[in-house]
Amino acid sequence: MNGAEKAAALLVALGPEVASEIMKFLDEESVNKLAAEIAKIDVLSPEEKEELIGQFLLELRKARGVAFGGQNVAKEILYAAFGEDKAKDILKRLTHKDLEKGFGFLNDIDAELIVTFLQNEHPQTIAVTLAYIPAAKAAEVIKLLPKDLAKEVTLRMAKMERTSPDAVLEISRVLRKKYDEYRYQGQSSSKAGGLNALIDIMAHLSGDQEKQLIDYFETTMPQIADEIRSRIFTFENVLTLTNTEMRILIDEINNDYMIAKALKGAGDEIRFKFFRNMSKNRATDIMQEMEAMGPVRLSEIQEARDNIVRVMRQLHDNGVISLRKEKEKYIE
Repeated sequence: MNGAEKAAALLVALGPEVASEIMKFLDEESVNKLAAEIAKIDVLSPEEKEELIGQFLLELRKARGVAFGGQNVAKEILYAAFGEDKAKDILKRLTHKDLEKGFGFLNDIDAELIVTFLQNEHPQTIAVTLAYIPAAKAAEVIKLLPKDLAKEVTLRMAKMERTSPDAVLEISRVLRKKYDEYRYQGQSSSKAGGLNALIDIMAHLSGDQEKQLIDYFETTMPQIADEIRSRIFTFENVLTLTNTEMRILIDEINNDYMIAKALKGAGDEIRFKFFRNMSKNRATDIMQEMEAMGPVRLSEIQEARDNIVRVMRQLHDNGVISLRKEKEKYIE
């Protein structure tokens, strides 16, 4: 595992409460990166959890008294030790090695799949990518490209002298995003151990941090954002609303037939939550509507509930209501 993957696995091993406390002290980019890695984890065995926590404790002991570093410090040390020309050569090789890491995930992917990621990209983008993956893998990719495109790519590789590190990193980031989207297509929620862990962690975060993460996944991995929404925002969330918020929700729905259909088969607690926050006459009318409609398909009931959840989510996103966590207690 790389650093981000190991950090994400450690957060899962430590549990949602500890993980959420740690994430509160991180910057937005770090939180997003860790959340993305947590979502990828299928499952952690007890042995893996023990090993991760053990390694973490060892690293903490080693880190005591460590001095600050960075590229500028490295440059000063190399200049002093080897002179300017040699130092520049070493730094250039180190930079290339660091940039190669950004494309490392392609090393274990079949050439055919890499071609699908690259086929609609600009020839220069393809040339840069092939320059940072192992030669044997690059050769396989070139063989699979259309002849005209392969010719253009190899020509650009031959002429390539120096590419901005920022541009190289952006290319690797875009390809990684495509790969992540490919990995999550059709993924079974029953296997999404990391997603379960992430949702548990999000339950302990503030509303702002929760929204930030969902917005991040919306732009990077929309299917993960949809999965998180479907599991965070449910019809049962009405039980977490205050009576004032519940009345706002009912007014916003403004469709008694939809409410009657959604309440078919619902528990007494949910029904009471609706009925206590409307007039007695209106509650009676809805109960009579529920009896009059007779048996209703489960799919129709779910559709009505989904519509109500959409209204709840919109009100929540606009800050009108707050879909609070079950662990929180409120006095009205």
